[in-house]
Amino acid sequence: MDVVALLAGPPDDGLHPRVPRRPRRPDFEDGTWRMYQYEVRRAQEFKRCIECFLCQDVCHVLRTHGKHDGFMGPAFLVRAAAYETHPLDVQDRVDYVKDEGGIGFCNITYCCTEVCPESIRITVNAIIPLKERVVDRHYDPLRRLVQLVRRRKP
Repeated sequence: MDVVALLAGPPDDGLHPRVPRRPRRPDFEDGTWRMYQYEVRRAQEFKRCIECFLCQDVCHVLRTHGKHDGFMGPAFLVRAAAYETHPLDVQDRVDYVKDEGGIGFCNITYCCTEVCPESIRITVNAIIPLKERVVDRHYDPLRRLVQLVRRRKP
């Protein structure tokens, strides 16, 4: 059986999440940017995604528990990770991935990684780093302590 990719992407029907993006300002007056190869390599793995949505199909959060309203799923988390690691994008997606994306529902079973026809390491390279960013921002006890101390200073 062949996998056929829908090149147009998901329909703009309000049911499929749109991951926010914002490019950074050019580094030079002629409108160009400076990027390093290690920055480009980081995002290239996610660009291999053919949007076959097999990862969405096997995800038990979506399949078994029916959390379609609260969890965006692995395919859209890959897209968020691609933008998050892109050297020209400066949009902060941590709150978006936590609140609207529902990344906390993912229980890291690697099912999405196993079925990916492009061998993208979805769990290790996309979901776990995004979860780490959410935890660092919202649940790090040391960071909360520093915030409390800063608020108390007159």
